[in-house]
Amino acid sequence: MRLIKKYPNRRLYDTELGEYITLENIKKLVFDRVEFKVIDARTKKDLSQSTLLQIIAEQEATSTPIFTTAVLQDFIRSYQEKSQHIFSQYLEQAMDLFIHQKKFFQNQWLVYQKLLTNPSLIQQLENSTKKKKTKKSKKNKNGLPLR
Repeated sequence: MRLIKKYPNRRLYDTELGEYITLENIKKLVFDRVEFKVIDARTKKDLSQSTLLQIIAEQEATSTPIFTTAVLQDFIRSYQEKSQHIFSQYLEQAMDLFIHQKKFFQNQWLVYQKLLTNPSLIQQLENSTKKKKTKKSKKNKNGLPLR
């Protein structure tokens, strides 16, 4: 796990690279799925969450916000609830589901694009659809199978 030390002057030091880095660099680590931990250089306290929240706060201020004011207020209220742990688990599962669905639709889009650029695949799809329609049994006007 990559170790990032935060010094009293608020500078971040990447112990693996041996150089000072910025929040932008930490954001890149997140995008690259690199596991890391941010600690206070003096006290050794884990500052990973507060660092990530700082990145989220900057993103919310500089681009189109994901969180509405009402959602943020509900987040704050959830800290008073006894169901805080359940809420946390729910958010994690919801995010996992969202990521899974996003990947699924991205893959579907790639398949669709391949179909559009390859006429023979479209023809194969049309032929298989026609075969399925002809295999269906004929029905009378009431929708019952004919004998």
